Amino acid sequence: MSDPERFLLSFDVGGSHATAALIRVGSLELLAVASNPLDTQGPAEEVLGGLEAVGKQVLAGYPDAELQGIAVAIPGPFDYAEGIFRIRNLTKYDDLYGVNLRTAMAERFPSVAPEAVRFLNDAQAALLGEVHCGVAVGVSRVMGLTLGTGLGSAFVVDGRIVTSGPGVPPEGYVYCLPWNGGTIEDEISARGLQRRYQTLTGGQCEVRDIAARARTGGDAVAMSVWQEFGKILGAALLPVVSGFRPEVIVLGGGIAQSSELFLPVAESLLEGLGVSLRPSTLLDRAALFGAAVAWQGS
Repeated sequence: MSDPERFLLSFDVGGSHATAALIRVGSLELLAVASNPLDTQGPAEEVLGGLEAVGKQVLAGYPDAELQGIAVAIPGPFDYAEGIFRIRNLTKYDDLYGVNLRTAMAERFPSVAPEAVRFLNDAQAALLGEVHCGVAVGVSRVMGLTLGTGLGSAFVVDGRIVTSGPGVPPEGYVYCLPWNGGTIEDEISARGLQRRYQTLTGGQCEVRDIAARARTGGDAVAMSVWQEFGKILGAALLPVVSGFRPEVIVLGGGIAQSSELFLPVAESLLEGLGVSLRPSTLLDRAALFGAAVAWQGS
């Protein structure tokens, strides 16, 4: 008699949405996926209920699926070993400070033992997904950047996350590296793009609209903002790339979807270092795959 098929429930918990996927253990085949808005400023029980709802939405089409575990990609501050929220005095998850998400998820999905609920930083999960299933398959040394509301980062050597070593900043965090009197994240983020555009025009504009205006060719200011973004990205990455020597840098997050507007400029500043900058191919599913990869390898 053949062994029964086994499955993972993989979550990507973001700043405004939660996504869940049912993934087959071993092959990493994605069978079902769902995404719902999440009020991360709401009460703890409401947030936890939202995670339960999107997970059960995925499972509804596979009522006989035997869950082996739950893999969760989630931003920090978070105690990934213990599964405890450490976010406080921010605009998201404040009511969950000190809440044990491992226990909460096991209670809501009782077929899964608490020790089978495991956690990973969302930027690390996204990069693992690309290394094992996406644009960086077969590449030994890879760096990942998540360009969005903030700046996420991760480093992989031979298929595994590293948080130290030549060129790797402490804990693998690029966002807090100093830049022009502030941090890199102040510039390489949505708020950096928006601030630069507002400084030059006096008007507020969403990132997607700045990109649309640049693509039409009729807004020289919008194009200059993206060009400057590429210059800062390349210059900021230079010391990290020189030390870590990645073969590939994977760019994910919403801003990466406009990579044609800034990538050539960034690449020109890194010329000669043997690195290729590649936009994500898995997009918003990268962290789902990466969390599952980490779960299987733990």
